[in-house]
Amino acid sequence: MLKKSLISIIILFALPLTASAAQNFQCSVTHNTEGDDGTVHSERISANGELTDSGSTFSISPEGKGIVTSPELKTVKTPDGGKIFTAKTIDGMVFAKFGDSYVMRNAKEGYVYSDCKPAS
Repeated sequence: MLKKSLISIIILFALPLTASAAQNFQCSVTHNTEGDDGTVHSERISANGELTDSGSTFSISPEGKGIVTSPELKTVKTPDGGKIFTAKTIDGMVFAKFGDSYVMRNAKEGYVYSDCKPAS
């Protein structure tokens, strides 16, 4: 019996793990800045910004300035029982994913990718 259990475990570890495929989206993109006086300025900069969601990370190219990939996102429960996925980099950049919206933000500037639909 022990021999069969060990063989079963070895077979399980030998099977390849399948990762979920990345999904490409087109989203509305808003650029937000905050002035020294706390005034927030928001401007929609694109109706079809590209975003790739790999499950535990996402990649964007804000204003065509090169591709930025989030660190691995962690699940956080919200007070109302929902979930958001978030990560923070060493330099203070915050990444978040909730519903069909994605955020990349530091203390004074950020990008919101919202109303994301599968790319055709």
